[in-house]
Amino acid sequence: LAIVALLTLGIAFSAGARQYALYYACTASQDTALVLMNSGEDETYYTLKVYDAYGTLLEASSGDLDGFESDYQVLSDLVGNKDTNWGLAIVETPGIVTIGIETFVNGGWQASENVTDPVTGGDGATYYWYGLNYANTSDQATGVAVVNPYDSPVAGTLFVYDSFGKQVDSVDILLDPHESDYFALRNLVSQSDSMWGAVDLKMTAPVVVAGEYFASDGTLLNVDEITRFYYSE
Repeated sequence: LAIVALLTLGIAFSAGARQYALYYACTASQDTALVLMNSGEDETYYTLKVYDAYGTLLEASSGDLDGFESDYQVLSDLVGNKDTNWGLAIVETPGIVTIGIETFVNGGWQASENVTDPVTGGDGATYYWYGLNYANTSDQATGVAVVNPYDSPVAGTLFVYDSFGKQVDSVDILLDPHESDYFALRNLVSQSDSMWGAVDLKMTAPVVVAGEYFASDGTLLNVDEITRFYYSE
């Protein structure tokens, strides 16, 4: 409990500012673009910060938005493409925004997602739980990214269950400030027709979780951004 208390110290954001956190990837074949939409009729502004997988700030950009106006930011234009250019992007704004996340593979559009919830420092709970589905079968594969949006460390555990509800693996997670980690489930569990089901994550603070879903040939099919925990205790 003492360790958890230390990890959760300092998880707070500037008064009056909302912070929206998301997972991005600007690697050799993958790219991410953001549609930044003002969801109100009053003018607002934003600051976009992009970090690499190790939590290093790569670049920051800012802009103004009139009522219901949108901006478009191609993240590779800000940070370039590199093997470690993936993980956390943060949008800070006093307004209420909606963020469209567009994923591209080899220059072609692949998937879209929308984020409407700002990150919070939590409700004082000890743990926050996140869930997503996975498959590690002959024709599907899944990767899971866990992203720390805070200026302090977070910790947790990733649990993997097969389709019969049997726990087949677990991995402890410790993320430094703004750091991210990625778990290719093919490296954790065997490939079989029954190797699909639930991934459950227990974290010491609200985080961002992303599921990447691949075809048997390694083609990325979809990216699912999870910004809401389903349970806290």
